[in-house]
Amino acid sequence: MPVRYALAALILTASPALAQDFPYLTRVENGFEAQHTLRLRFEADESWRAAEPVDRAARFNDVPFEITLSAFLRPDAAIMVHAEHVADLSGASNYDRFPETAWPTPGFRGEGLRCHDIPSDVVEGEHDLAWLRDNGFNPAGSMWIEQHFLSGNAYNDEIVISLITRGASCDEADRPQARFDEMHAVLMARPLSD
Repeated sequence: MPVRYALAALILTASPALAQDFPYLTRVENGFEAQHTLRLRFEADESWRAAEPVDRAARFNDVPFEITLSAFLRPDAAIMVHAEHVADLSGASNYDRFPETAWPTPGFRGEGLRCHDIPSDVVEGEHDLAWLRDNGFNPAGSMWIEQHFLSGNAYNDEIVISLITRGASCDEADRPQARFDEMHAVLMARPLSD
């Protein structure tokens, strides 16, 4: 599950991850391909390192999810990509309440840019944050986060893209808008034909 719902809710509601094998996101030459019903390819330029995808199962708000995550990484920023499936088919991946963003492709929705001060002990205790740290981007400190959500398959499949970068603080005056503009420009997404 991504750094979803302004990060704080994820930390409070996610149960411990269980190692699994859900190949919903696979590594390809310049990025990743989503392998469930939301078939997209994600690429970034060579200044971003693509990490190997990992699979896990987790529960969020008592709903079981099967998750594959990866990211394009730099020491100062991360573009996380999650491909997920609601294991009980309850339709929990409904993001219709968020406004359309149409980025990186039509159909995505999002909440906009937010900032959170993340302590190191929180990073240690939360799967995705610890995974980012272990893969070269330490998300402790003032983190500015923008998330985009795409749902499909009766709200049982989803793709979540989380753009994350460090800021000097969470003050609005320190908003690192230029970094987000760069991440918007660098991430390429395109539908895959079957």
